Amino acid sequence: MNLQHANLFQGREGFEVWHGDLASSCGTFHVEPPAAPINRFRGAVTALDSQRSHIEGARITSNCSHVHRSLRDIRGDDKDFFYLVMQLSGEALIRHCDQETRLGRGDLVLLDVARPSDFYFRGLSDQVSVILPRAEVLQRFREPRLRLNQRIDARSAIGGMSAMLMSQLMDNRDLASTEAEAVLDAILALLRPVLAPRQDAPLIAPPPALMTKAKAVIERHLADESLSPERIATAAGTSVRNLHRLFAQHETSVGRYILERRLSRCAQAILQSEVKITHIALSWGFKDLSHFSRAFKSAFGVSPSEYRGRRG
Repeated sequence: MNLQHANLFQGREGFEVWHGDLASSCGTFHVEPPAAPINRFRGAVTALDSQRSHIEGARITSNCSHVHRSLRDIRGDDKDFFYLVMQLSGEALIRHCDQETRLGRGDLVLLDVARPSDFYFRGLSDQVSVILPRAEVLQRFREPRLRLNQRIDARSAIGGMSAMLMSQLMDNRDLASTEAEAVLDAILALLRPVLAPRQDAPLIAPPPALMTKAKAVIERHLADESLSPERIATAAGTSVRNLHRLFAQHETSVGRYILERRLSRCAQAILQSEVKITHIALSWGFKDLSHFSRAFKSAFGVSPSEYRGRRG
């Protein structure tokens, strides 16, 4: 699990390799090479030995000036997790969740890969990033609101102890899977007081990518009559409670959204095919045909058969 770099990649070819390794480990990012000519690039990405430790992460070193993750990048990959970043050397300016944070040696910060972010560096920067599955973090903290992009000072008691444990994850080759997980559990327990929201902290809305992911799960399984909030939450990487809260913030509910999407698909099929209406309803997850007829008339103002009669 040791994260010592063998050698730093250099030059244009090295930059391309580094950029690809960054995407594999952390998600899609746009990167500005160093302000100097590209042949002066230096950097490396060394991944944690996840097969041994069952913990994912990477040590990321480079002299790039700006690393950016946009909403388009977020929609373009399947990454959905929190990540805990520790600055090993150099300095970083992070813009994330409408806040700006500066990291120095040993400082830590919790970020969300499902939200846009900007990292600015001067000179060579060295960081370690440990991936924290969203569902596990939300279950542990029992709270969808977290204090993201809040610097955890290396000089504080909690920051110092957390940094020491992060170093164990990085450098100890002999940690078994259960031991590595115990170290990570200890880090999260230490950080809970500084990451849990204050009573007066404003509610940070769930990331747009989470709603997009939940809707995509629903769309994929819309015809499955057993589709449930529990299945959707698991596939989207969130808790059932957070899923319901997410849809409530959009002035709907999980059940209402599923019903509306199924009715929309049925209406489309009724107009565009000669398939029996009963078969259409059953094929889109309706088990109770009388319920389907009532819901359809409520939504469209006419019965399914009358709706079909509108075809010109």
